[in-house]
Amino acid sequence: MEQQEIGNGLLVEEPNSADGLLVETESDIVDYRSVHRVEDTGDNGNQVESEEVEIIGERGVGKQKSGRVDVKALAQSLWHTKTADDVEEVLKDMGELPPQVHSSMIRGFGKEKRTDCAMALVEWLKRKKRETGGFIGPNLFVYNSLLGAVKQSQKFEEMDRIMNDMAEEGVNPNVVTYNTLMAIYIEQGEGSKALNVLEEIKKKGLTPSAVSYSQALLAYRRMEDGNGALKFFIELREKYLKGEIGKGDDENWENEFVKLKDFIIRICYQVMRRWLVKDENLSTNVLKLLIEMDKAGLRPVKVEYERLVWACTREEHYVVAKELYARIRERHDEISLSVCNHLIWLMGKAKKWWAALEVYEDLLDKGPKPNNMSYELIVSHFNILLSAARKRGIWRWGVRLLNKMEEKGLKPGSREWNAVLVACSKASEYNAAIQIFKRMVEKGEKPTIISYGALLSALEKGKLYDEASRVWQHMLNVGVEPNLYAYTIMASIFTAQGKFNLVELIFREMASSRIEPTVVTYNAIISACGRNGMSSAAYEWFHRMKVQNISPNEITYEMLIEALAKDGKPRLAYDLYLRARNEELYLSSKAYDAILESSQVYGATIDLTVLGPRPPDKKKKVVIRKNLSNFCHFADVPRRSKPFDKKEIYTPQTERNQ
Repeated sequence: MEQQEIGNGLLVEEPNSADGLLVETESDIVDYRSVHRVEDTGDNGNQVESEEVEIIGERGVGKQKSGRVDVKALAQSLWHTKTADDVEEVLKDMGELPPQVHSSMIRGFGKEKRTDCAMALVEWLKRKKRETGGFIGPNLFVYNSLLGAVKQSQKFEEMDRIMNDMAEEGVNPNVVTYNTLMAIYIEQGEGSKALNVLEEIKKKGLTPSAVSYSQALLAYRRMEDGNGALKFFIELREKYLKGEIGKGDDENWENEFVKLKDFIIRICYQVMRRWLVKDENLSTNVLKLLIEMDKAGLRPVKVEYERLVWACTREEHYVVAKELYARIRERHDEISLSVCNHLIWLMGKAKKWWAALEVYEDLLDKGPKPNNMSYELIVSHFNILLSAARKRGIWRWGVRLLNKMEEKGLKPGSREWNAVLVACSKASEYNAAIQIFKRMVEKGEKPTIISYGALLSALEKGKLYDEASRVWQHMLNVGVEPNLYAYTIMASIFTAQGKFNLVELIFREMASSRIEPTVVTYNAIISACGRNGMSSAAYEWFHRMKVQNISPNEITYEMLIEALAKDGKPRLAYDLYLRARNEELYLSSKAYDAILESSQVYGATIDLTVLGPRPPDKKKKVVIRKNLSNFCHFADVPRRSKPFDKKEIYTPQTERNQ
């Protein structure tokens, strides 16, 4: 007799009301059948169905009675037996019992993990065999039930003892026996031994059943060998199609083979899922197994594809997730919105923002309709890209990203507009900054102090001082409070115009707003003086910052030295260089070269030994890259795009117009 146990695969998807994402858990149990199967093989090799009796709890309830024997009551009376003597005490007046009664009670004891009762009953039967000359005793039916009980109660150490008893009692194992042995080995995590048992079945001249093959597949599953399981099934299918298996037995192989096919798909899915949750990166293994399944004509259902997407949580999983997404879109009419949101999140985590945008575009074009979570995820990805464009000064991509957002129905906020304005400012693209600022206002987004600061900086770099003054006045009129950065820019602009009275006004306004000027503020003024040939004014502001207890830094000294050297004051520049060195500030080679060149041009005498050796050239820390290739690599965006059209600054270009 064989009882094929079925584990229930469990999948729970819990919607998170806050973000619309799902949380998934799944058991490792793989199902083959959805019904219990009880078999026995007689001397003629035919399998005979037996009735099943379950004993639940100490006060067990039997499903059926065998003949006139109350199996339930009998099982209850044996509940506390430990030895054959205990069993004899209970059964001594019962007379001869049908073998099915013994087997049913043994199976019930196994379910309730009372192996001692089952073993005691078998020992009693062995004693009876000796007493009756073999008329009453344990048969194959009983031993198979006992092995099943050992499996259910997980008393695996009893397996060898039972097999030895069978040999001593002259009971030959059948297919059901070996199937149970395979199940026990699988429970112990010894899949290779289970596969060896399958080979032993064949060596013994027995014919493996559908359960035998299912146990072999399950052994591969427990070994997490998806490729081995798939290869085993393909070979099995070839034998089935050739008629080499499924002949001369009572099994409905047409039906059983369909179950095995579903089973191997399930196993491959679970193995891939296990690979994805491991610490090591097995993405390549998953992709290869998917390809091999395609070759074998085996396709997981949509829900299994989606569960595999959920298992993709690390950056390196994006290739698997992208492949799974493509398969779902290609082979099925629908896809879960939560899965799409998970993909958008994963692509962003893997820095594949353009791929995330493609998923979002599919939501708009093919459905399902994106929700707030979709919107928030994709906007966050745009912010990352815009931030990268801002830091690198790649204003063209910033403009295109803004246009792409509007094209896809995403409304840029002040953060997005400001990122592009700052990128324009860093790249000294004042015309682009002006147009982006205008678009921002036209779209109903109120400019912030960051917006005004970026625009003022761009205008300063373009030497559009009058325009900058008008923007400044407008900013004050609309009630936007200046910050230190804005004050610093205006101080630099007024200095460049020689309007030091307005610079003084800026400082008074800063004082009234309780904003303290920093070394950056003074450096901006000194730099503006130097650029416009006002070295004396630069030197005065240098002394003024010292009076205000603001310590100059390397940039302060370098700009002042260059201004003095250029203005024919090499000796003063030389003194400042020595002062900076005494303050343990290390100036650039550019300041050193400016002193030497100025002293030669104006005939000044300086002591080179005191000046010291020429400093090494400093590496530039910030490089404004106007070439888009580096940004394309960083953002994973298409490199082959159309040349930038200045019209894109003014309004987003639709795909149709482009």
